[in-house]
Amino acid sequence: MMPTITSLAFLIASVLFIVGIKLLASPKTARQGNLVAAAGMLIALFAILPLLHGPHGTSVSPLKLALILAGIVLGLIVGAAGAYRVKMTAMPQMVALFNGAGGGAAALVAAIEFAHLPQAASTAFVVSMLCAAMIGALSLSGSIIAYFKLEGHFDKPVTYPPSRW
Repeated sequence: MMPTITSLAFLIASVLFIVGIKLLASPKTARQGNLVAAAGMLIALFAILPLLHGPHGTSVSPLKLALILAGIVLGLIVGAAGAYRVKMTAMPQMVALFNGAGGGAAALVAAIEFAHLPQAASTAFVVSMLCAAMIGALSLSGSIIAYFKLEGHFDKPVTYPPSRW
């Protein structure tokens, strides 16, 4: 069970994400939206720290903690480099790639969790993992198609047999 302060921090972070996304809808408020969403992510990162301790007082191994921190730093570097180097006219392509990376990460995490599935896993848990994997994979593939379409690599629309029904 999560402590109340952690639950409250996650609630605040969620609200900040939603407000940040709403502010991204207008060019006038987009910079403010990025800052609001970044504040939400910072709160979420600090809120997760107490949860890194496992059952019976065990903690996350130094290797896993180092991997978490390396992922954060790598994400900051790639995001900042992309934001400063990509021309404004190519922003939709960059957003498509970042969105696809998030979907791919969700699919990968779901696949890894599925590989470590406990014997007593509930049907709801298994179904939610499969849905996360499918939605993440669909987001990844759709974002890749969007990127190539925005780059002008497709002369005609990409369709799949089920879309013709």
